Amino acid sequence: MPFMDLIKKAIFEEEPQAGQPPAKPAPSPAAPRPLDPAPAYVPAGTRDNQFYTRLAKQTELSAVPELAKIEAFAAPLAAVITDKALRYKAALATAQSQGGLTKEAILKGFDALLGVLNSSASTFNKQTDDVSRTEVDAKIAKISDLNEAIQQKQKEITDFEQQVKSMQSQTEASRAKLQEAKSSFAAALERRRAEIHQQRKEFETILG
Repeated sequence: MPFMDLIKKAIFEEEPQAGQPPAKPAPSPAAPRPLDPAPAYVPAGTRDNQFYTRLAKQTELSAVPELAKIEAFAAPLAAVITDKALRYKAALATAQSQGGLTKEAILKGFDALLGVLNSSASTFNKQTDDVSRTEVDAKIAKISDLNEAIQQKQKEITDFEQQVKSMQSQTEASRAKLQEAKSSFAAALERRRAEIHQQRKEFETILG
């Protein structure tokens, strides 16, 4: 699986539910026995690490002719010479006499594998930067836009609340003035009614 797919899987793959073990991968067909056993040291967490699996596949010893050659000479000696150091020294002696293989060529083969690792690291870093721009930075920008929109809405809400308070004050003032106008009119009405009644009585007396 390419690094980009592994990176996206690492980002988007859902975490297993609490209390549930992660799903086990389906068993794969038995692979042929590697030419050289894996190193005894395996960092914690790498056995099931898909990045490690890809890097290991990219840097298999069989991919380098010199390393494949020394392994080919050492493999038949495994049952005869159990000590690894002695076995590979014997294999190198045979390879030198029969195939011209040298210690320097073998070490350069490992340097070539380290070069492959460095190239893979550069590719991985570039791809993670690309994913960061498209998947992380883009979301950060969206979050910023949403926060800005929230702030704008909050400002609008604050403005509306101030308008409501102002209109409530105006309403109370208008209600008070209207009540005052009603009271004034009622008083004026009674006063004028009383005056007219008084004038009527006067005219009634005058006119006999």
